[in-house]
Amino acid sequence: MQLVRRAIVATLIGLSLVGCKQGLETGYEPRSLNASSTVRRGYYASPFTPEAKAAQLEREQELEVRRPKPGY
Repeated sequence: MQLVRRAIVATLIGLSLVGCKQGLETGYEPRSLNASSTVRRGYYASPFTPEAKAAQLEREQELEVRRPKPGY
């Protein structure tokens, strides 16, 4: 009886490990964000910390540079 129970447990453990693989099922691989270190710190900062304010200021400056200007 003990031998049968061990065989069943070993079989269940073996079967549960068969379908496991390292990557995600969809094949998605995360890519690094092309953001500066200030912006990356701002992602994890609370909304009113100096880091978040600095990140917001940097984003606004980058958008201002990209914005089309009249007369060009």
